[in-house]
Amino acid sequence: MSTKVQIKFCGMYTKAALDYAIDLGVDYVGFVIDFPKSPRSISLNEFHNTVEWLRKNKKGKYKIVAVTVDMPMESIKLLINKGLADIIQLHGNERLSNIKKIKGVEIWKAWNKNSKGDVLEIAKVVDRILLDSGNATEKALNRSGEFDAFALYKQLKAKKVKTVLSGGMDADNVKDYLEKLSPEIIDVSRGIETTPGKKSKKKMKEFMNSVIK
Repeated sequence: MSTKVQIKFCGMYTKAALDYAIDLGVDYVGFVIDFPKSPRSISLNEFHNTVEWLRKNKKGKYKIVAVTVDMPMESIKLLINKGLADIIQLHGNERLSNIKKIKGVEIWKAWNKNSKGDVLEIAKVVDRILLDSGNATEKALNRSGEFDAFALYKQLKAKKVKTVLSGGMDADNVKDYLEKLSPEIIDVSRGIETTPGKKSKKKMKEFMNSVIK
C-alpha cells in the first residue's frame, strides 16, 4: 500500500480500554451515544465526562468520533458547540437536508448495500462514507456479518469518494481486506471484543499487529 492505513476502534467506553487503545497508537476512538439497543451505548453525559478525562489524561494524535443514530439535531449541535467530538458519524436514516445543516466538524455517513437513497449525492455533503455490512440495529445485535459491499466500494473509489471500511474485520481476516481493497481507514468493534461491548486488550493488540506488520 502506498499510504499507511488508519485504524478506528469503535464502541469504546471504559477508561482502561481507551487508555490501552491510545497507547497502541489507534487513530480514532468511536463512541456510540444514546442508542440503547447497542451494548456499546453510553449516555451523552457519560460521553461528555469520558471526553474530558481523555483530553486531560491521554495526549496524542487520535480523533474522537461521536457515533449517532437519528439523534435530534439539537443534541448534535450541542456535541459540536461543546467541542466534544472531532467527527460526527451518522449511522441512522438521516435526511440529506438535515445532514447539510451540520457544520463545524468532520462528518462521516454510514452506508451499506441495503441503504436507501443516492450515496453519491450524500457523499457530496459529507467528508467520508463509512461503508458497513449492516445498519445500526444489525450492528447492535451482532447480526451484520462481514463486509460484503465490494461492488459499491469500487464504485465509490472510482468516483474518488473518501471512504471508511467497516464490518466483520478481526486480526485473522483484516490483511485480506487491506490487500484486496487498500482502504485509507478501517473501523473495528466486534473484532476486538470477547463479548458484545467488552473490549479485549489481547484482541486490540493482535488487530493492531496484523495491520501494522
